[in-house]
Amino acid sequence: MPIHVQSYRHWGGQLKPYTSMRWWVITKAELKFIAQRKLVRFIVAIPPAIYILAHGVFIYAIDRLPQVRVPWQIDARFFNQFLLRVEPIPSGLFIGLLGVFGGVGLIANDLKYNALQIYLSKPISWLDYLIGKLAVMVILLASVTLIPGLLLFIEHLLFVEDLTFIRENYWLIGSIILYSLIIIIPSSLLVITLSSLTSNARYAAIGFGAILIGTPLLYQIIRQITHSSKAALISIWANYDILGAQLFGLRPGYDSHWFWSLLVLIGMIGLCLWILHRRIKAVQIVK
Repeated sequence: MPIHVQSYRHWGGQLKPYTSMRWWVITKAELKFIAQRKLVRFIVAIPPAIYILAHGVFIYAIDRLPQVRVPWQIDARFFNQFLLRVEPIPSGLFIGLLGVFGGVGLIANDLKYNALQIYLSKPISWLDYLIGKLAVMVILLASVTLIPGLLLFIEHLLFVEDLTFIRENYWLIGSIILYSLIIIIPSSLLVITLSSLTSNARYAAIGFGAILIGTPLLYQIIRQITHSSKAALISIWANYDILGAQLFGLRPGYDSHWFWSLLVLIGMIGLCLWILHRRIKAVQIVK
């Protein structure tokens, strides 16, 4: 029977209503793809796991084995340095690894294989696409900052014999959450912004590495010339460190006020969002 004379039954289904979680499909697919890469699992997962486990062992030794000498105390400085340590183990290195191996290809690969047009041809908006990609980096960075930071705090509460610590340091929970977000959000936006500027993930990785390594080096050069730490605002790590010291009630090692560091990060977030909006909307308009 010719197709033009065939009759078809009407479709009796219902369209899925609009949901604000449409971005989760993108996030889940990207996380699954990252988890399937053996190199990423080895480089990105194992070092942070060892780092987190070591801090858990230190907490246990301090609380349960007083005869063991541990060069740390469980206080605000302990959690501040866990989230972002410069020496002796640069925990910021994990942020760099996650950005390079897990984030620089999030949008760059879509541009390379023209997948962005396919995404935007579906019933999702450019904002859904952006949130889906951003959530990947947020989840990855939270797995080495926010989540283990809170777990270590809870571990210490379970091991202490009285409520003195929680009465005196209950505010550390808020500091851990806020400082983690201060690290996670700008870093995540920076990674996917660099990824959106090129169709080659290697170039995005080079740019991300240049910012993470180059801005601190530039600050050190200026500091040696001027004998002042006021130029710390040009270093992304220094801005994180300044705000972290303020949140945990510590004395920062810089002359710059924390308010200026906050403005720098807000400005960086705004610039990244503006670039991402223009890059993604441009593809949406072209289609």
